[in-house]
Amino acid sequence: MSVTNLLDEKIIKQELAVFLKNQDVFTITQRGVTTSTDTGTFSAAATHTLGTNPTLAKNVRSIIVGGTTLSFGTDYLVNYVTGVITFTINQTGAYTISYDQSNTDKIYTDFPKVEIKIGSYPRIAIGVTSSVTEENELGAGSNITKLLISVYVYGVGTDGTNDYVKSVRQSIMENKNSFYYLRFVTPSTISPMINEPARADKVFTQVLDLEAPLNIEIIN
Repeated sequence: MSVTNLLDEKIIKQELAVFLKNQDVFTITQRGVTTSTDTGTFSAAATHTLGTNPTLAKNVRSIIVGGTTLSFGTDYLVNYVTGVITFTINQTGAYTISYDQSNTDKIYTDFPKVEIKIGSYPRIAIGVTSSVTEENELGAGSNITKLLISVYVYGVGTDGTNDYVKSVRQSIMENKNSFYYLRFVTPSTISPMINEPARADKVFTQVLDLEAPLNIEIIN
């Protein structure tokens, strides 16, 4: 037996992290990244390795081939370990690929260490808080899963932290059904502002919870 559309927490968090980077919730200066552009002409290309520091690529912003903007997941996938883009069908035509690269960033799929310096903030961490799976039909042919995803925003000062949370929430609301691995994503709750004594009482944390329901996994 096999499962189609099997949910994978790692790639779900990565897609959301790339989305927030591309939304410029933090500026490229804050993130410490540089935006690079690859151009040229494809001739039935199945893959493309990013031209500038491929193993340091943090997010692909856009891919345009022959005047058409490709969609993540539907048209291409990215391996951020190798910096290789894989196309779902071979691509032909003039291309422009925009991406950010650096040996650092401020938006992660894991959590910052307590001892990092104040200058390393603001930061964002992403975690899957809960996953609830139920039978979707008689005969056990598919499951339906609801995920609760938490976006942890760390900022210096309460006003700045709240502004970042507002920006994340607005970006999600404007792009609720723009994700590939999830049906759609809806902002739900926002936690109280929490002071971080372990971070010199200057860093505050606020958590935005996102609901991602109606994800179907088909069992063959």
